[in-house]
Amino acid sequence: MGFRREFYIQPFFMVAAEMILMYVIWTFVMLILKSRQRRMIAGAFFFTLSLGVILWFTVMDRSSNAGVSLVPFISFQRAKQNDEFYRSMIMNVLLFVPFGLSLPHALPGKIKHKVLVTVLAGFLVSAGIEACQYFFSLGLCETDDVIMNTLGAFIGSTSYLLGNAVLRLNRRIKKND
Repeated sequence: MGFRREFYIQPFFMVAAEMILMYVIWTFVMLILKSRQRRMIAGAFFFTLSLGVILWFTVMDRSSNAGVSLVPFISFQRAKQNDEFYRSMIMNVLLFVPFGLSLPHALPGKIKHKVLVTVLAGFLVSAGIEACQYFFSLGLCETDDVIMNTLGAFIGSTSYLLGNAVLRLNRRIKKND
């Protein structure tokens, strides 16, 4: 419980810096790995790792606590009284960024399809986690968590789009030289 708690109470600037750093490093690493097969292997490895971390933080490292909140965006209302709800929302986004960074590289198919599948998978994993939290009384089951987690998967997956745009631009430049 200690590390998870330490992760969730980080200052906002650290969270933002971590998200940006993760995004930049991952995009750079994927550009360095020349082979599509190497990128797929790295994507599959880091996707598995990110999924394990997500499950540890959201299901395995939880004490018994029951509750449900199905009103979308209620956290924004709650944040007006308590700033910690903003931190919670941002941390839910951050938790799924590595998921979104890595999964598109592990998938076969077209670029746009990979991003759509990644966002859908992020949604389904998050909804499954919230269902587990509800059924096993492992935390507060919240619609906002699903929304923020899905947003994190989307933000992470945009790295894949950026990386492919850079690769296409590089090929075009080399072709014109």
